[in-house]
Amino acid sequence: MVSQFFIHISSHIHGGFMISQSSPDGDVHKPQHVEIKAIILYITTFFQSTGASLIWPITTLYMHNVLHQSMTVSGVVVMGLSVTMMFGNWLGGRLFDRWSPYKAMTLSVGVALAILIMLTFWHSWPVFALFMLLIGFADGLIYTLVNAYATTIQSIDTRKVFNFQYLFMNVGVVAGTAIVGFLFDYGVKYVFGSAAIMYTVFFILVIKYFNIKGLAKQSAQAAARAAKSTFKTPTIIYAILGLAFAFYMSYMLWETVIATHMTDLGMTTKDYSFLWTLNGIIIIFGQGLLNRIIDRLPLRLTVLGGSTLFALSFLVLIQAKTYPMFIVSFVILTIGEIFASPQIPAWVDKLSDPTAKGHAQGLLTMFVSLGRAIGPLYGGLLIDGGSYKLLFASVFILMMFFVALTLILNIRHLKK
Repeated sequence: MVSQFFIHISSHIHGGFMISQSSPDGDVHKPQHVEIKAIILYITTFFQSTGASLIWPITTLYMHNVLHQSMTVSGVVVMGLSVTMMFGNWLGGRLFDRWSPYKAMTLSVGVALAILIMLTFWHSWPVFALFMLLIGFADGLIYTLVNAYATTIQSIDTRKVFNFQYLFMNVGVVAGTAIVGFLFDYGVKYVFGSAAIMYTVFFILVIKYFNIKGLAKQSAQAAARAAKSTFKTPTIIYAILGLAFAFYMSYMLWETVIATHMTDLGMTTKDYSFLWTLNGIIIIFGQGLLNRIIDRLPLRLTVLGGSTLFALSFLVLIQAKTYPMFIVSFVILTIGEIFASPQIPAWVDKLSDPTAKGHAQGLLTMFVSLGRAIGPLYGGLLIDGGSYKLLFASVFILMMFFVALTLILNIRHLKK
């Protein structure tokens, strides 16, 4: 299985720029589409994800334990980071569609790198908070732009592109979270310095490979067509955006309040940390298996079926009192994540205006960031005013509402 997985990866290396083909009489046809090489997209995703994963696990911990800020202040900064990321998501889509994809990408990664270098040397309060808000904005731009670049790839099935991109992103998460656990004890400057190194490699790759000849012109032509376009956005897209919001709002509970819940029940932080290691392992091998059959499965089945599994994991959490029950819940959630999460952007891309791909991916990443921003606040409010059981039941109901709504609107869309 592992050897076949790497053979499948190698086949993606040949996906890339569309090359002019010669007709039998020797005439050269102009390329009909320009795109980034898939393997370059995956590698840059890995380095960006590794760099980002060095930072987010220690943000709250560093503010509270080292900078001696309250949990409320720390929570506000984390929420602010998500809000600035949303603005970056929105702007990234507009820059891709209406300006230069390459210039927008270079500027965004360059800004993020500059901030990380400054954070390496200046990370006291409140400079740290300001820099985190700025890095959120820059990363928001980057996430949308990377997704928009992914939609340019036509030589490979879009679903497989997003699936492999998601795989490399999670390999980066596993690498980053493993490295940060080792570096943090030696000093936060080593954490930010390592993140800066990852973004330096990312920046070099962007400069060398992201200046796709003809892509800026293609985006300008698409923007001109978009101004005259009569394309009406299908209502189902808004339901998918709502599903993405609920998905990531619920997911944030695992990154925040569930850690506290587990320690309250007598489990250790090592127990909690192992769940994320398990999550990464399942995703890496699960995505490899899924990519062999993904093109045989309808998008609605992978997204809605995966989202339903994801929601069901919270029903297990309602009754979870022991560590094995938390493992069962997280495994169910991870399997649902494997099916749904990487296929949501592919479904949005399929349904969106072909002249405004960046805008569509920008909207999606905005709703993802909004879910991440609201999740910790929502969790805290329901725990303070109710209980963990009420919280888990409510996110199950919210998830299933959007699953049902998306299913109904998809049936109507197919009838049209």
